[in-house]
Amino acid sequence: MINEPALRDALLALAEQNKTQYVMLSAVLDEVAALREAVRGLDPTFADVLEQKRKETSTSQEQIAVIRLLNETIRRLKGGEVC
Repeated sequence: MINEPALRDALLALAEQNKTQYVMLSAVLDEVAALREAVRGLDPTFADVLEQKRKETSTSQEQIAVIRLLNETIRRLKGGEVC
């Protein structure tokens, strides 16, 4: 049997955390966009350098591990393994 108050509290905590992460991510993306445009205005080769750096950058093993863990958690929740 699902403890409804506990489930509500957990969902509320997740929604609040999601909101906080969204606000932070939005602020970071705005800052990165501003920096990108500032550098683009100062360096005409910036677009080429940026594209090269994007190609060189790969996802770290730590990031992959976190994504796999989250995917597994989502799969288990959808499958009803975790209640």
